[in-house]
Amino acid sequence: MLVTDTNILQRVSRGRAMRHVAALARRGARLATTDRNALELRRNLVSVLGLTEAEATVELERVLAPFELIPTDAYDYRRADADARLREGGKADWPALAAALAFEGDIWSEDVDFFGVGVPVWSTNNVHLIEPEQDITNG
Repeated sequence: MLVTDTNILQRVSRGRAMRHVAALARRGARLATTDRNALELRRNLVSVLGLTEAEATVELERVLAPFELIPTDAYDYRRADADARLREGGKADWPALAAALAFEGDIWSEDVDFFGVGVPVWSTNNVHLIEPEQDITNG
């Protein structure tokens, strides 16, 4: 499983990561994001990009279509572990890390707070390097 952080979802919304999503999906990667990352994206679509609530709903559905949405109850039990691994400034990123820990997955993010937390982290520039035989599809 490749757990996607909000900043990647924002890149997908802006058209800057969709080709990577499509390529990974074609290769059978299990792409996912947490319900909390989806809520953060929705807030950002309204507050940062200025979309109306209705527009944000349509855009959120479009962006999330290729992703499995992980509900809080599937990863919340790893919250304390995720929180302990994140630096003070990155504590808000616990949902993606907790989900990656819960599903033994990798993280796709541009956020440096994830580096060194004990799970593989991929940036957009290198996510294409994930080898097909790497076990990111069976998380």
